[in-house]
Amino acid sequence: MSECEGPCEVSYLESGDKFCANCVNYGWKQPTDKNILKRCSKCKFLHYCSKECQVEHWEKVHKQQCKYLAELKVKAQSRHDPLSCPGCKEEAKVGPVEMAKQDNPTLGCPLATYYAPLVFLPDYGDGNKTSAPLPFKLGEMTGQFLTKAEHTVSLMKRILHKIKVTKHAAWTIKPETSLAIYRMVNAIRNKIWRVYISANPGQMLDHALAANMEQLVNQMISRADEIDEKLNAVQFLDQSLYRPWDMFKLLLNIAREFKIDVVKKAAESVGMEEDHQVMVTSSQFNSMWQEVLDSMPGHLIPYMDIVHILCDGQLTQVCFGCAKDITVSDVLTTAKQHNPAVSYHYYGLISASVCGDADCVAKVDQAIRALCISTAEIYRKSAYNRCDYCALYSRGKSHRCSRCLTKVYCGEQCRKEDWAKVHEQVCREGEDRKKKGGQQE
Repeated sequence: MSECEGPCEVSYLESGDKFCANCVNYGWKQPTDKNILKRCSKCKFLHYCSKECQVEHWEKVHKQQCKYLAELKVKAQSRHDPLSCPGCKEEAKVGPVEMAKQDNPTLGCPLATYYAPLVFLPDYGDGNKTSAPLPFKLGEMTGQFLTKAEHTVSLMKRILHKIKVTKHAAWTIKPETSLAIYRMVNAIRNKIWRVYISANPGQMLDHALAANMEQLVNQMISRADEIDEKLNAVQFLDQSLYRPWDMFKLLLNIAREFKIDVVKKAAESVGMEEDHQVMVTSSQFNSMWQEVLDSMPGHLIPYMDIVHILCDGQLTQVCFGCAKDITVSDVLTTAKQHNPAVSYHYYGLISASVCGDADCVAKVDQAIRALCISTAEIYRKSAYNRCDYCALYSRGKSHRCSRCLTKVYCGEQCRKEDWAKVHEQVCREGEDRKKKGGQQE
């Protein structure tokens, strides 16, 4: 399946350079002179380029986290305790013998026995700390995650844990690659935590998560393809009830579609026309995503139950390519080649079922490519009209603050709400690197 790309979003966690934790939220250029960046005096973890940036980030994000990053307090349920972890308790109840059976759906818990997770930042060579305790609750302890993206990554790790303990062929056929994927999942989780301590909540958080997850997700897809090549070479066919490797790849594909959904949601906000026959709206995609996550609260479900969810409860479909009646038995993802003997359903940018014929699969790919092009073009045209408060895109002209010229809003309501929340305190004549275009207001 083809990728849908919008304007390049800066993955500020990749650079290894110091960055202002507030500037990244508004697309402001980072200061060239990194010496002006000063750490928060309490937690000594995040940097800011000015007092104004520090005040704004404090009000919108850092106020809720600073004391935990500073290790003055420990956030409740931010550490893993096997005595109260639902996954650990279920795994202990089932026992190692049953856990190792492929027909047992219990996922268990892959976290270390007693585990105090840390959020890491690069070593900037200034002698300051590079890690801090989590300033938010650990989803494995509460069952509640801050975002669907984090929930998905956690579930992917648990499924890999299950694949490993059951000695599934996907793990044993190329264990060094399976281990590399496992480490990538851990790396994405830490990236998510790093985004949590910088990005404003809401839609802006989704943009930052998608940008910072994208590279590793694509690398995992490539590694999953390597495993599939090995499995295909020995003609391995998983006919088990739960098919954990296929379940993992399905979640990996959803993680990939997350970036596409961010682009699509932006396009929808400025009036993108919908093709109701095939296009999946952002709202529909996110509802499906949540339903998939809710279906596995600590244990696998039959793989065909997930296929049923993606087909909206109806496995009998019409092939998108040749229009013949088919019965869907698998999900078409980026991590596997199609089998001519299998009928698939694709769910992401579009929703379409297809027989295994190569020409029909190609027609699905063409439809996705065409929709990608139109979606990305709308996104590019609106790239500089993103509201600095709600993070959605303006259908008409954006309105920038006439005093500082650094903030753009989609309308009067967002401007007033941001002014009341914090902008009144920090509105000054802005630096050139922060100034934006738009109609002054």
